[in-house]
Amino acid sequence: MALLKDVNGYTTITTESDGVYLTVFPPSGKGTRVTLDDVKKELQKYSIKIDNPAILNQAVTLASGKPQKVTSSKPDSLQEQVFVEISDDEMQAKVTIVPPQSENDHFTTIDDVRNTLKRRNVVYGVDETRLAELSSKLSQLESTKNINEPIEMDIAFGTPTTNGEDARIEYLYKKTEEEAPAPVAEDEEGRVDYRAAHKIDNIMKGTLLARKIPPTKGMSGMTVTGKTLAAVDGKDIDVSMGKGVVISPDNKDEWIADSDGQVIIKENKISVLALYEVPGDVNLSTGNIDFIGTVIVRGDVKDGFKVYAGEDLVVNGVVEGAELKCSGKLSIAGGVSGNDKAKVICAGDANIKYIRNTIVEVGGSLTCGQAIMHSKVTVGQKVSVAGQKGVIVGGQVIAGEQVHAASMGSNFATPTEIIVGEAVGLRDELQKMETELKVSLENLDKTKKGIQFLKDLQTKMGGNLPPDKKELLTKLTRAQFKLMADSKTLAEKKQEMEKKEQESSEDRRRHAKVTCMGIIHTGVKITINKASRQISEELKYCTLTESDGEVKVGPFRGN
Repeated sequence: MALLKDVNGYTTITTESDGVYLTVFPPSGKGTRVTLDDVKKELQKYSIKIDNPAILNQAVTLASGKPQKVTSSKPDSLQEQVFVEISDDEMQAKVTIVPPQSENDHFTTIDDVRNTLKRRNVVYGVDETRLAELSSKLSQLESTKNINEPIEMDIAFGTPTTNGEDARIEYLYKKTEEEAPAPVAEDEEGRVDYRAAHKIDNIMKGTLLARKIPPTKGMSGMTVTGKTLAAVDGKDIDVSMGKGVVISPDNKDEWIADSDGQVIIKENKISVLALYEVPGDVNLSTGNIDFIGTVIVRGDVKDGFKVYAGEDLVVNGVVEGAELKCSGKLSIAGGVSGNDKAKVICAGDANIKYIRNTIVEVGGSLTCGQAIMHSKVTVGQKVSVAGQKGVIVGGQVIAGEQVHAASMGSNFATPTEIIVGEAVGLRDELQKMETELKVSLENLDKTKKGIQFLKDLQTKMGGNLPPDKKELLTKLTRAQFKLMADSKTLAEKKQEMEKKEQESSEDRRRHAKVTCMGIIHTGVKITINKASRQISEELKYCTLTESDGEVKVGPFRGN
């Protein structure tokens, strides 16, 4: 059922041929009733005298909304000509002007209209432009003695209230599930890499995330009868901040990221989480993953996909021919099988169930639950293939300090190489530096030869080189000085690395060893501190170390 609108009771007065009629309308909702005093004041405005007070009392009491004759006398003709109708909400007033009975009677003027508006208490919002238009029409009626054309015009308008707007949050970073994914780019041949279709929006610490727009004040309104209509001010709101979000030091109504990560907005609560979770597999539905924080994959990483994590990386399933990289720790519960395509790079420690046909680079230590098979594994510290059946077979395993397994190689003399005692990270950097220095020196040599050729040509030509040859000589001379400076810098860095590698080698030499709880099969080559030994007969339950430039075999001394 619709709720009744709150409207006060009101009256109308009409003049008929037999007298004056009063109509009293009842209120609706919580509106107030018309009183006897209200009616008397209304009649006095028009100088109307009633014939019988009892009839007036009855009309007010009943408030039937039906016309009730109150007098047989008519008001003067002037008052009959101008009628003002005020809307129920008193936000609009309409003027109705009826023509005189004859062309000899008084014609209504604009002053008459103003006086009637004043008597009806229309004191606000009178439109002067419309009054001017009405004045023109009245003058035209009087000049033409037109007694047949009535005039109606909305003449006054109230000002409605304007309630204040509630405070709101403007999200300067917001990505919702409803947003359409970005179109997948094609290469020059029209091919699409759907693996790269998914993009995780990472943000950095200090990024502006949200801003509160304060509530506004309401603006009061006014009826045409001068009644003030109160407005409602906008409401303030509380902002809920989650993890990784703080108030901006520059503006108390702004919020910034307090950490790197992914923005999560849920139920108007904004958080920055340094963790991205894939609920299932990494496949075409997700695309490649590249996230600034920790990544958790609840399923598998399918063939050909990439997962990069700025911190830790956890895979609950298996990795199939994919590429993984993380700056923290790595855990692969189901192991990795590369088919010669997989590559795993981890800056910290790694725990992997098994490794097969994969390139693995670990900055810390590697623990493998079952086996390392036909892979190239490079580890900064220790490699441990745990368990009574843990095996290293095929490929190459390089560790800075130690390699441990239950067995190494196979009954088929599968070529297997184990290298211990190298500063893996420094070695790679040193090799890179040596390559860069070699290229720089070669370019320097070529530049010097080019300069010498041009100088010899200049001598043959009596000291005058063609303009293009002069320009080339200038460029080569500048390049020579730059290459000399670059070569010197690279040589100094290489010398520093060699010194650092030499300083750390003594500690590595003391701890470098290979331990085996079971059998080291023939076909295995073991290098410790650059000393090598090709296993020609099976070794059991032993520890291998380096001494005096040779690989020595001793009893098993534990991991």
